[in-house]
Amino acid sequence: AACIDMGGGATGLSIFIKKHMIYADAVRMGGDHVTSDISKGLQIPLATAEKIKTRHGGLYATGMDDRDMIDIGGDPGTESGDWDKDRRQISRTELIGIMRPRVEEILEEVRATLDVAGFDSLPSQQIVLTGGGSQIPGLDGLATRILGQRVRLGRPLRVQGLPQAATGAAFASAVGLCLFAAHPQDECWDFEIPAERYPARSLRRAVKWFKDNW
Repeated sequence: AACIDMGGGATGLSIFIKKHMIYADAVRMGGDHVTSDISKGLQIPLATAEKIKTRHGGLYATGMDDRDMIDIGGDPGTESGDWDKDRRQISRTELIGIMRPRVEEILEEVRATLDVAGFDSLPSQQIVLTGGGSQIPGLDGLATRILGQRVRLGRPLRVQGLPQAATGAAFASAVGLCLFAAHPQDECWDFEIPAERYPARSLRRAVKWFKDNW
């Protein structure tokens, strides 16, 4: 199985066998790059772009999105202070048109990294999306199409005392690390597939190292 953690500045990728991480890498793009594209494309401040992405963002446009108008404020340096005069609007379809190419680029880089790691040869090829960037509506469907695997959104589940604000996918990795620290697993490695069957050199080395040292 693989975990794709879509953060702000980068997208982390980790591969697991029997709940043990055997491979890790990162793509140097994340949610901040999507925000930057919105900021540049609409000529608005980054803070405004982040709010628009969070409140109105998406990856699949419908006929209704052509009529769903979003207020984005005036052009930088030309605001008169009169909201009605300065107000600009774009359709949600236009916003999606800015966001989707960057998200596709991130997922294609993730796909290339998985291929290099030999992910297709693992017994379990489920992919879990976590991180703040994974909360963009429609991401799971787009990820399934590009990555070609079963994809689901990961959230902290059945964690007693967890605040409501920390129950989203953005906190999945942090909560998981806390749970791991509180309840460490036995350091036991039991691989059902011989290391020789893994085509990727990096995975073969990782499996061999763990079997020799654990």
